[in-house]
Amino acid sequence: MRGYLVLNGLLIIGIGFAGKMMLLEKNAAFSFLQGGLTLGGALIICALFAGSHYRLGLIGGGVVALLGFCRTMINLSSWAEWLAQSSPRSPATPLLEMIVGLLTLAILVGVVRILLAERTAKTRTGLLGNTDQNQ
Repeated sequence: MRGYLVLNGLLIIGIGFAGKMMLLEKNAAFSFLQGGLTLGGALIICALFAGSHYRLGLIGGGVVALLGFCRTMINLSSWAEWLAQSSPRSPATPLLEMIVGLLTLAILVGVVRILLAERTAKTRTGLLGNTDQNQ
């Protein structure tokens, strides 16, 4: 999962740079880049932290992914407007935001699945351990 966090972090940083190059307005371009660097960098930091404290880094990556997903869902209406435009369309930044939303949702689902599997495994070993001690 650490490699997955790093890969997605790098993809989101790359999406930030792509959005910066697509937007013509300087403030909007740097705002898009800043969002990509912040979200992608946070995921990479969580992946590095997972090297020494796996669960904490994984949970941190899940929280960052949740924040990133919620942030992309705010612009859901602009996605629909962008898709409804006829050719030529404005810069594809809503499409890039959709991709970031999908990436962060995938991270979030992966983290939740791993944590639930870990909890199930601990519960099974705990139940089996208790039955062995009682006999």
